Amino acid sequence: MNPRSLIFLFILLLLSCEKDDICLEGTPATPKMIILFKNFENPQAKKAVNDLLVRGLGLADSLTTYSGDSISIPLRNSFEFTQYEFTLSTSSPTLLSDSLQINHTQFDTYMNRACGYKSTFVLENTFYYNLTQGMGWIKNIEKIRDTLSDESSSHLAIYH
Repeated sequence: MNPRSLIFLFILLLLSCEKDDICLEGTPATPKMIILFKNFENPQAKKAVNDLLVRGLGLADSLTTYSGDSISIPLRNSFEFTQYEFTLSTSSPTLLSDSLQINHTQFDTYMNRACGYKSTFVLENTFYYNLTQGMGWIKNIEKIRDTLSDESSSHLAIYH
């Protein structure tokens, strides 16, 4: 092979290489909404929930069952609201269930080719919650932060 052919082959190999499309682990992603559970009688105190089942309103599949004083749940992309049903297991045979509609505005930011878009949500001032058959366990809802840009602190407080 002559030197020109080797140079041409080398240039052809360089041009055929692609960049790796890997989204690095530290790249910020769309944050989840963090809900803190508080005591209705003592608003300064946290009050844990046990066996809280969370699912999208009207869906058969549940996200998961939570226990603790806070949870993080995703908001729906490409919609102006997200609806969840919160069912609290108790020692009595009846389940306490409430539905919650969270109104929000979504802003998308292009991160890069590998990671795609990151969504930032701004919560509206109005929340709609429905106490199921007058047996609900949610007493009040308070917005702590209106912008979901990270998961560093709570966004909503649910008093029960």
